[in-house]
Amino acid sequence: MMNATKQQIPRGFTIVELLIVIVVIGILAAITIVAFNGVQEKAKVSAGKSFASQIKHRDLSDATGYWSFDECSGTALVNSAGNATSQTNGVTGTTSFSADTPSGTGCSLSLNGSSYINTGMGLSNTYYSKSMWIKTAATGTAMNLISDVTGGTQSAFYLETYRPSAGHNGGWNTVLSQMTLNDNKWHFMFNEFKLNPSGTNGTMTLSVDGVTVATNSNTPLMGSPSNAQGIGTFGATSNFTGLIDDPMIVVR
Repeated sequence: MMNATKQQIPRGFTIVELLIVIVVIGILAAITIVAFNGVQEKAKVSAGKSFASQIKHRDLSDATGYWSFDECSGTALVNSAGNATSQTNGVTGTTSFSADTPSGTGCSLSLNGSSYINTGMGLSNTYYSKSMWIKTAATGTAMNLISDVTGGTQSAFYLETYRPSAGHNGGWNTVLSQMTLNDNKWHFMFNEFKLNPSGTNGTMTLSVDGVTVATNSNTPLMGSPSNAQGIGTFGATSNFTGLIDDPMIVVR
């Protein structure tokens, strides 16, 4: 009698095995996404720090206002700008200091939506820049960063429904970004105005974390450039809620 050779029939994966593979792939994908998002966030902060360092190195010696908040207490804030007309500025309303900073050292200042800083200093129709670190998760239609403390229709630098924006004379969206920044993460904000060679208008630039997000070369001049600037307010309204650090104002 001949022995028949038993043929092995290939066996596929079971449903359970396939489910296990899918679950493992999902877990690995989730870990990868989290890691990638973490890398992106670190890259943004790093770019912001690099740009902030360049601006500080370039402008601090002739800035009219710079506040590090590293006194970490009190209501008289030290203005350490090289061209400061006053070495201290006071706070309106209630503020507190925080150890949460972009650099991981020193202090930042917490504004509660009603408090702000009246710098007492104006701007210029020739050149000015405003910059600061911000961190907010607040809601609201507008939150000012550095704008006219008396309100009116002059200069504003703020978040319009969480989007960075700036402008003159009521044209507050002269430069406007489409990104939203109520994400409870640190961002470096920079707004610059330069008079054009024609002398009739200027070029306004808006940057976030070292990246230019909006430019307008047809920005009208201010009617009252000497209006005092307020950190965290515009006419004592639409105030900022969250943490701020290293605000700087440069006027030439």
